[in-house]
Amino acid sequence: MELIDSHAHLYMLEHADIDTVLSRAADAGVSTMVTIGTEQSDWDLNQKLGETHKNVFYTLGTHPHSATSWEKWKPQLLGYFKSGVPRKCVAIGEIGLDYFYDNSPREEQLVCFEEQLELAKTLDLPIAVHCREAFADLFEILNRVGAPNRRGVMHCFTGTTAEAKKSVDMGFRVSFSGILTFKKAEALRDTARALPLDALMIETDCPFLTPEPYRGKPNEPSYLPLTAKVLSSALGRDLESVVQQTSDNARAVFSLSS
Repeated sequence: MELIDSHAHLYMLEHADIDTVLSRAADAGVSTMVTIGTEQSDWDLNQKLGETHKNVFYTLGTHPHSATSWEKWKPQLLGYFKSGVPRKCVAIGEIGLDYFYDNSPREEQLVCFEEQLELAKTLDLPIAVHCREAFADLFEILNRVGAPNRRGVMHCFTGTTAEAKKSVDMGFRVSFSGILTFKKAEALRDTARALPLDALMIETDCPFLTPEPYRGKPNEPSYLPLTAKVLSSALGRDLESVVQQTSDNARAVFSLSS
């Protein structure tokens, strides 16, 4: 079985060197990782990780927490695509809206998201979406501006079942993190059960959201099988079929190849 960690922040891992992290991931059956861009300071780091490790791909984007800096950072982000899409850049992300923390004014979040959505459409790339307590505005923008042809993924999903189903109806996959393993996350497991398997993906979002039974420790890709096992149990399906389908879904979303 080959698992794909569809959303990791490998450049943030400080508890072990990258070669050790990748070795442990391989031993755990995690064959491929997508390391996610969130702000100007990590774009070059992600690109280097993708260029130097065969099984690592990357995204570029500005997180809604940093939307205030979008206008200042935009020229640099556009510069990565001056000669086309870099070979191992597989999406624009992590982009979206966050009304839970409101680290940036909502008006600036909306502009930041909409302009990066337009960029993804121009480049024919999917999007990796962060959304917390903002699905009404997110769906409004996606309907008004239009989603990319290749759609993308609602990462680390924690919304309602209705929001998950609407995301799937719009052509997006829905990705679950280690939160799925938490004892009090039965509502989230119910949401997973309500969706078709060909719409599901899994991720670590490392170094955050370490799954049970390792909560409190830094997360890393080698822990992804724990989430896969809980998902398979929640769905009442065998582990191998769940791993196969979620990996196929990630490959389809990001057009992953070696």
